[in-house]
Amino acid sequence: MFPEDDLDLDIRDSNGPAYRKTEERSGPPLSYVAEKARHSIEDLHGLFQATAEVPAVAREGLGRQAWAAFRYAVVAYLALQNMLSLANDNGVFDRLLAMRPKDFRKWLDGIDLEGSVTG
Repeated sequence: MFPEDDLDLDIRDSNGPAYRKTEERSGPPLSYVAEKARHSIEDLHGLFQATAEVPAVAREGLGRQAWAAFRYAVVAYLALQNMLSLANDNGVFDRLLAMRPKDFRKWLDGIDLEGSVTG
């Protein structure tokens, strides 16, 4: 669907200085949080695609809410994975939502491989 170049994840300084803060925490491992966030994003992706089957009047509001929920979830996930700069491309969310589920999971796999919840 999209050229492989669109999936290039070679990011150098993934988060700008405004998004950096050293913190000490105690709680569930961030890898666990990232796993749950990824599942949520996959379900939101499916929800958005399912809105195509809803009548047009209902789809307009539902689609906007699904798009916004997807965007916020992806931004949070990218921040958690220290790859927030990928969210700077405003068109990324529409491209991700247009992907087939298999291709979208492949994109998420790339984030999992290239990202890091430990910094």
